[in-house]
Amino acid sequence: MQENFWQKLVRSIEQYLPMKLGSLVLFLFVIYFIFIVGRSVYMNYNANKDITVEENAVASLKKDIVLRENEINYLSTYSYREKEARSKLGYTAAGEKMMAVPFDKIEAIADQTPGEVAIKVPNYIQWWRYFIE
Repeated sequence: MQENFWQKLVRSIEQYLPMKLGSLVLFLFVIYFIFIVGRSVYMNYNANKDITVEENAVASLKKDIVLRENEINYLSTYSYREKEARSKLGYTAAGEKMMAVPFDKIEAIADQTPGEVAIKVPNYIQWWRYFIE
């Protein structure tokens, strides 16, 4: 019986290998399978991590939407409009009296050097001096 070409090739390869050719092919297939599964697990892990990041971003945006809706609802209330009209436009309700309180002059404060800044006396001491002195 004469051996065909493939059988001679297999025998010559097996002579240099520590295992049979069939075992080598099976071993390489298992290694390839482990590589494919490992790569799939790694890609799945990265995809899950990206999904978690995006879910957190969506949750944050939903909270922001709720805050904006609450702010819009507050800005459309009568109490807000009244407050803004009082602070910015000086409106008063019927029966109220306005009192103008003078502010410190910025120029007088800006002209003083840092060493010359007057130490403000507490209010209770000023009243004490007013009534007693």
